[in-house]
Amino acid sequence: MPRCAFVWRTLALAAGAGLLGACQQEPAFEERYEYATKRIEASSKAIDSQLAGSAPTVAPEHSKGLATAPIR
Repeated sequence: MPRCAFVWRTLALAAGAGLLGACQQEPAFEERYEYATKRIEASSKAIDSQLAGSAPTVAPEHSKGLATAPIR
């Protein structure tokens, strides 16, 4: 096979592969929303677990019945 034909065939295959990749559709809104929701929930759970170990949840005894919120 002549070298020129090999080069042209390679270029044609590369262009075809590029076109097929460009035809791929973006995810629908519902798919993006679900993915973002899962990411946010996972991040929220991680933050909550970090804060749970460091925040006091019981009021000090000297407060005479006043409740205090956890310090965040």
